Amino acid sequence: MSGQHTSAASEGRPLNARPVPPRQLWLLVVGYGVWFLALAVIYAVHALGCAFAWPTGALRLGLGVALLASLAVLGWLWRDYAKTAPDPAFGEIGSFLRWTVVWTLITAFVTTVLTLGPTLLLRTCV
Repeated sequence: MSGQHTSAASEGRPLNARPVPPRQLWLLVVGYGVWFLALAVIYAVHALGCAFAWPTGALRLGLGVALLASLAVLGWLWRDYAKTAPDPAFGEIGSFLRWTVVWTLITAFVTTVLTLGPTLLLRTCV
């Protein structure tokens, strides 16, 4: 079979489906990008608060605001993207991409809660 051209029908794709453009694949990293940004902001707020001897209440407030802001962004992305229907022009690949993006946003939300939430319970500065 080497050298032969395979058609879309022999690959299992409908003839009218087109491939998903690479520019839409960035949606797969948005959730964990927000998580990483929240991680960096929380560590920066904690470091600044300890370096400048902020009161414990103010430091916890800053950490809480950063955590809640990241959860709000992830929740907003999750809600909005879950409402959209997959583009029918992309066929099954488009619906798989949509499903994967929605679940990536869900796991990023849960990861943010589980990894960054407990920082509010720890001692602020040693």
